[in-house]
Amino acid sequence: MSERTPKVIFENVSKSFDVKGDKLEVLESIDLTVGEGELVCLLGPSGCGKSTLLNIAGGFEQPSSGTIKIDGELITAPDPRRVFVFQEYGIFPWASVWDNVVLGLRHLSKDKQYEIASEIIDLVGLSGFEKTYPMALSGGMKQRVEVARALAVSPDVLYMDEPFGALDSLTRLTMRSELIRIWKDRKPTILFVTHDVDEAIQLAERVVVFTGRPGSIAGVIPIDLEHPRDLGSAQYGVIKNKLYELLGVSHLI
Repeated sequence: MSERTPKVIFENVSKSFDVKGDKLEVLESIDLTVGEGELVCLLGPSGCGKSTLLNIAGGFEQPSSGTIKIDGELITAPDPRRVFVFQEYGIFPWASVWDNVVLGLRHLSKDKQYEIASEIIDLVGLSGFEKTYPMALSGGMKQRVEVARALAVSPDVLYMDEPFGALDSLTRLTMRSELIRIWKDRKPTILFVTHDVDEAIQLAERVVVFTGRPGSIAGVIPIDLEHPRDLGSAQYGVIKNKLYELLGVSHLI
């Protein structure tokens, strides 16, 4: 982190909601700096506020206290330079792969749209499927379309909220490898929400571990392993044990 320019800065961020007259505390005193081009996973149990923090960073929610800045600018509303990829497929079923990808490029000339869309579709491994509609695609391919559409607008920050959660285990492994390949090629800053310990280790440069609700940061673990990562290595096992300890659960059954 010391070598990177700070990109996203959370300062003392807390969030509560009013639920039937009662105050529901969701996030508590989050302090975190994410570097330019860094891939950071937010890891924690369901309901600990990870997705809420992502929504705040994206400008869709306002913190109850604290601030979020990107490139030194206070975040108060969504910005087209920052794009979400969700678990639920956000692609349009009535539009082809091509039309889904060019959705955010309509302001550009046809030649520029063609140039960008062709490059991105090839990058995500969907060349040959440009005219295909989502109903004819597998789950993994649909997720590739959503990633392609996000990348087409050249985002400087990519927010990913459990994007592979609905996929089968083998497809998830493939999509994680593909995400790393794309990230290395494009180097966007990525904030990736997950509750899967292995997914966090396989992807992240740093893993931010959250406590249960109200979510606070239990610890930040750097993942000093080269990609592709050996799931059977001793160092992988040591990191995995640390994460389970921070989560306060046993990984022994």
